[in-house]
Amino acid sequence: MTPQDVKLIGQRLPKEMIFPYFADRESAWVLAACMPETARVGALRKTPFGKLLDRPALRALVARCGGVLHRDDVLAVAYADQTMGRVTLGPVATAGVEAVFGETWHDFCLSFDIWGDRRRWYDQTTRQNANLVVQMGFPSDHAALMGRYLQEGARKDFEWDGHPIRTSGRPTLAWARLDIDLEAREALVEEVQTDWLRNAGDEVAALRDNAPRSRALAQMERYESGLVDRYGKIWSRAMLLAALMLLRDGLGVERVWMHQPTPGKLLKRIHGVAPPRSLYTSLPRSFCFAPTRVRPGFLRHLPKKLTKTLPKDAPLFWQMDFDQRDGRIDTV
Repeated sequence: MTPQDVKLIGQRLPKEMIFPYFADRESAWVLAACMPETARVGALRKTPFGKLLDRPALRALVARCGGVLHRDDVLAVAYADQTMGRVTLGPVATAGVEAVFGETWHDFCLSFDIWGDRRRWYDQTTRQNANLVVQMGFPSDHAALMGRYLQEGARKDFEWDGHPIRTSGRPTLAWARLDIDLEAREALVEEVQTDWLRNAGDEVAALRDNAPRSRALAQMERYESGLVDRYGKIWSRAMLLAALMLLRDGLGVERVWMHQPTPGKLLKRIHGVAPPRSLYTSLPRSFCFAPTRVRPGFLRHLPKKLTKTLPKDAPLFWQMDFDQRDGRIDTV
């Protein structure tokens, strides 16, 4: 994307928006995005999306659907914040929505920015151009957690403005960088990352070394423990879901790629420590991305170093196609 492309997309987006999230919301959303209007549960189980049926957000639906699942019922769960109390739901959808309303909800805040400059080698963009950044701000309850354990002004200890964070408003818990081709309706998720959680852990480690009996260490340990308990297991899934919902629901993207660990490091010219491997293995796998050697159309040429380094059959990317309604899943 050129900076002009990013600015044009940015004009279509709000300055910020609340993103409600409950644990496993992504399972309902992914299944709804990729299933036909009606499908037999037995047939769905034989597809790459079958593993979603046993996850928490979908258990109540599957238990009540009588062996036949309707996409509208799955959508009701995926968008439970919009459906409950606003539309009339059938018994299956009602069971699913009521089940997820029993979970803990988080009111993350999304904002948007631009990242990338052809002159900067450290931007880690595949095309050495611009990315759209989706910033995910902490939920509103985080302010109380900070106030309980940290001194005023502590925010600066967990942020680095050399990364695509928001410097005002709610602190940035995580962000995703996206390279998008709206004409081809495809996108590449360049990065999913958090500084805040990592920096909090580093702060605890430093205090244990330098001030092991201090009140500052005790307070930081309590704060970091609260962070991990509330957001440690969900931040990456919430961040990727927010990015995918923006791409598909907001911008009409039909195909999305993510980097594989080794190809991604080479393509983005990452030197030194690589990002956490799980963000480019277990995270896309949990969203039912499929490994592939197919590449985005806007990446016409891959570096020779990449093709020489990897085995000939090694996947280069993860890929997800939305709206897979071509008859491969038995419909009713």
